Amino acid sequence: MTSKCVISLDLPEDIVAPLRDQFDLQTWSGKEAMPEVTLQDWLADAEGLLCALSTSITASVIAGAAQLKVISTISVGVDHIDLAAATAAGIPVGHTPGVLVDSTADLAVGLMIAATRRIAEADRWMRTGQWSQGWQSDLLLGMDLSQATVGIVGLGPVGEATAKRLRGFGCGILGWNRTPKIIEGVEMVDLDDLFARCDIVSLHTALTPDTVQIASRSRLASMRAGATLINTGRGALVDEAALIEALSSGRLRAGLDVFETEPLPVDHPFLSLDNAVLLPHVGSATLSTRMAMVTRALDNLRAGMSGEPLPFCANPEVSGLRG
Repeated sequence: MTSKCVISLDLPEDIVAPLRDQFDLQTWSGKEAMPEVTLQDWLADAEGLLCALSTSITASVIAGAAQLKVISTISVGVDHIDLAAATAAGIPVGHTPGVLVDSTADLAVGLMIAATRRIAEADRWMRTGQWSQGWQSDLLLGMDLSQATVGIVGLGPVGEATAKRLRGFGCGILGWNRTPKIIEGVEMVDLDDLFARCDIVSLHTALTPDTVQIASRSRLASMRAGATLINTGRGALVDEAALIEALSSGRLRAGLDVFETEPLPVDHPFLSLDNAVLLPHVGSATLSTRMAMVTRALDNLRAGMSGEPLPFCANPEVSGLRG
């Protein structure tokens, strides 16, 4: 009998088709996130799961999936998966590190320029017919990135790649990392010092219990007037209520690719703020990067379904596979 594999997101048929010859597929075609009750039902007799950030893999989901051999996610981060529960159950979790570094670092710098030079705001201004005069000396004034001090919170591969790009602009760079690190052109400082001293703070640290709301109310309050917060990591790194207050008062600006709730509700306060550039979690959204992510995820899935070690495993301490 062919092994059953659940795909919990809507993927193009050209990606799914090669799997049909190998596994008995059950695929979710809804545009919204797959409900947990449906996922539990589908996984009751499944050996493999291919998912992404939109699917929450809780301890209860894992407990009910008695035959599950592998979880493969099309993402680097695994904070949507209860990794401890998967590890305790002996289920390897595959992820896709190392392929979205450049695309995400590019986007982080792009958000810095878009937010500080008010690009999205200017585009909206023009499209609503407000450009009624010629050149104006005080129109939509912004800040030069070359003259800014930029703080990078988290100097893993993406944070380090962002710092490398920023060196080309000639700006000052401060850095903070959970473990000591030496990066060319980066002055390592205390986290509170970084928030207080920088014109731009860019978040790149992984989401862990210790980093939830690392951009806290007090740290946001310590940022200088006119400063900008950039987030291409995870939405939960930011105290969003405090950030909304700071944006609403005009004290801060922001460039955000990730949010605590995704997709962002249509009535969310962020959407009414001109001084926030908002993107729909597209840090890795280039054709080459997404295909590389999918390729790694499929390699992990096939390996796990065959009882072989995963090429890219988020919990390598798993002592054995189910089955």
